Amino acid sequence: MKYSYTHLDDFFKLTTWDEDIKGPFGLQPPPGDWASFKGRIDELNASCPPGESVRVIYAARHGQAEHNILGEKYNMQIDEAQIKYPILDPALTPLGRSQAAAVSQALQREIGRGMPKPQKWFTSPLLRPGETVGIEWGWMFGGVTEGDRGGGVPAVVVENLREHLHVHECDARSPLAKLKPLFPSFIYSPDMTDEDALWQPGSVRGRETEEELVERLGRAAEECLDKSAGATYLSFTAHSGALRGLHAALGVPFQEMDVGEMKVIVLRVKEVA
Repeated sequence: MKYSYTHLDDFFKLTTWDEDIKGPFGLQPPPGDWASFKGRIDELNASCPPGESVRVIYAARHGQAEHNILGEKYNMQIDEAQIKYPILDPALTPLGRSQAAAVSQALQREIGRGMPKPQKWFTSPLLRPGETVGIEWGWMFGGVTEGDRGGGVPAVVVENLREHLHVHECDARSPLAKLKPLFPSFIYSPDMTDEDALWQPGSVRGRETEEELVERLGRAAEECLDKSAGATYLSFTAHSGALRGLHAALGVPFQEMDVGEMKVIVLRVKEVA
């Protein structure tokens, strides 16, 4: 299905992450509180004509991962370091897990105050967002265990929610044979290949262009909406470049998101084909 999007920008105003995580993620008056926010979303959805709906996306960037610290570790530009010292599909660092845990604590606090829980979860297939999903949302499903880094969250894995493709090996995907045992609660499409069919090395092509990135993330958004079963509240967990492309595809102004950050996006979505 194809969709058009209108950003409803009067609900949230971001300041700094250090401040936003202390409260309701930038929720502004009116309504100013979660019960009133949910009531307003319900009103908007009730007034939508057929084929239109209002959706709320909790958009998260994964916590710090091993490749994010290569520039500092080797005292060089981060892009150069990621090429010179490649890490395939890196996992979260201890700091990255702490960042995700801080978001989890904030979510539990705000949900206790009435913040609507997601009804559907979507994630990039890579290790770092998968781990982030488990830490941030696993408290709702039993939590992260040695046998389930996804914390029991029934997250739908969307291949196109992946990071800026090609050249950087950190953005290549692990085989499904490795991922599925680590995230047994995640839902993988039957057409996903075991080996990564998207990422290509620098010997084959250059980095994905910005136009290609935005087009691909537009397809990711469509897939998420197609698989959302009409749910209003959605969780997306991805990467910096992927979130930049997603914002562009949705027509939402992008404010750079550091590792471990989350924002709330409210959209009016219209089916167009």
